[in-house]
Amino acid sequence: MQINPQLIEKIKESLFSVLPITAIVLLLSVTIAPLAPGVIVLFSFGAFLLIIGIGISRWAWISP
Repeated sequence: MQINPQLIEKIKESLFSVLPITAIVLLLSVTIAPLAPGVIVLFSFGAFLLIIGIGISRWAWISP
């Protein structure tokens, strides 16, 4: 099974749009406002789902 190259491209685009904000929040959670490890894990999982969801929704707009 091969994944559609357009889908991979859209997921990469969404990764580059979500990753900077995620990195800032994770950096602040380590330095200025410490968070519980469970909260950081849930935030990271949510960011992952956001990247996949944005990629799939953008891909759905261009697929025939």
